[in-house]
Amino acid sequence: MEREKFSYLHTKDSYETCSTLTADSFHSFTESKFLIRKKPNEDDEHNANAISNKISSSFIAMLQGVEVLCNLPILYIFKDTYQLHPASLNILISIIKIPWAIKLLWGIISDTYPIFGYRRKYYLMFGSGLCILSLLILGLISHTNISLTIFLLVVYFFGSALCNVIGEAQVIESGRKGSINSTAKNIAIFFAFRKVGFAIMHYLSGYLLSIMSNQHIFLISSILPLSIFISAFFVVEKRSYKKCKIEKQIKSIYEIIKTSYIQKLILFIFIMTSTPSSGSILFFFMANELQFTPKLLGKISMFQSLASLLAILLYMLILNKINIQKLLLYSTIIIAPFSLLPLLAVQKINIFIPNTLFIITDTILVEFIGELQSIPILVECSRIIPEGFESTIYSFLLSVNNFAIMVSSLISSILTYQLGITSTNFDNLPKMIIICCLTNIIPIIFLYNTTKLDNDSKAYKSRDKYTLNSWDSESTLFDSQSYEIKNCEDIKYFITENGHDIPIQ
Repeated sequence: MEREKFSYLHTKDSYETCSTLTADSFHSFTESKFLIRKKPNEDDEHNANAISNKISSSFIAMLQGVEVLCNLPILYIFKDTYQLHPASLNILISIIKIPWAIKLLWGIISDTYPIFGYRRKYYLMFGSGLCILSLLILGLISHTNISLTIFLLVVYFFGSALCNVIGEAQVIESGRKGSINSTAKNIAIFFAFRKVGFAIMHYLSGYLLSIMSNQHIFLISSILPLSIFISAFFVVEKRSYKKCKIEKQIKSIYEIIKTSYIQKLILFIFIMTSTPSSGSILFFFMANELQFTPKLLGKISMFQSLASLLAILLYMLILNKINIQKLLLYSTIIIAPFSLLPLLAVQKINIFIPNTLFIITDTILVEFIGELQSIPILVECSRIIPEGFESTIYSFLLSVNNFAIMVSSLISSILTYQLGITSTNFDNLPKMIIICCLTNIIPIIFLYNTTKLDNDSKAYKSRDKYTLNSWDSESTLFDSQSYEIKNCEDIKYFITENGHDIPIQ
């Protein structure tokens, strides 16, 4: 007799009556998504949304503000104490930020190897502890060893990158129980909170540098990592996470990244961010030629952060419904002519308008458009990341962004050297600005890739076809063979093929 057709939505509770082996075999992220709809674990939801966790993630969001607070002292140390060439400075900045370029590695390690049964708490303590240690040494010990300075900065950036991975994981986990818009909102709020910290620290960096030494600023900067270290003791997290084989984790990540939709996003993020920049050279020009004070430089950086914050709010409130391709195209075209504003200050044809106005206008617009282009891509990525891989894949996307920044710094260094620009010779700086402006248009060429991106996005979200891997009874894991589940009949076929009975409605 032909089996009676049944509705998946009406029989989802019946799957709990399947044999233990059937239930256990679908313990991966596909279990809660496709076959077995278990009731949400209230403890997990409480863990993810605990007040202490939100406070901890807020501190972590502001941790990059410490980097902002230390940024000007670091630049002045390399410029004045070590007398570095601008090209060499770009290379050193790339080196000390290598830990941020490989954030994916820290995400995989924290997800794969729990410390004493916890994936968040002790990694947070370790990362913040490294930040505290490096800042205290920089603040308390006077030396002129550039190798030691670079090493301590690398240690600091390693600790901050590790803390950042944990903070982003907490944010995504807290939004996992909610809707897609809730997850996107959590991510946007996290970035917005970070930009508020940036704005405050940018202003303080210039002000504090005018009244105290670099070492004192490093000591003050250690307060926030100390707050994170203390808050880590109160992080609410469920214990007894099982260790996973890192090979299986990497294989799963590769399968996700291999999808064309993710690849298109990764390619555009890299191309958009890896173009050369004249930012470091303009710092030398502003400090040495225009005689901008540290306080004024701090204010300019503060305006940059406020512009980023405005871009995030504008996207979340107004522009989140606009097609990504159109947003990227129009924003790139609009910013191109404004990127040439520093030329007026360099060529001294400012027509009785203060040089400060040209520099501030350029930096604000570039920062605003850059954030407006990046935040929708990151939010879009967060929407299609499968459950169980949020922190790792998100860390990978940000690692691509950070690696692209390193490539940008390297290309900028080569251009600076080839053009003969030094800390005192700015004759070819106009050429550098023009080259950077022209290369900023390059991402438009790759916008054809995003023509299909929007269609892929709709197909990716609306599809009702899912792939499940066949069950391996020996390891209770999935092997490489796959089944395509298109409807309820395919679900029944999949279950019977694995030797189990269809539950009676």
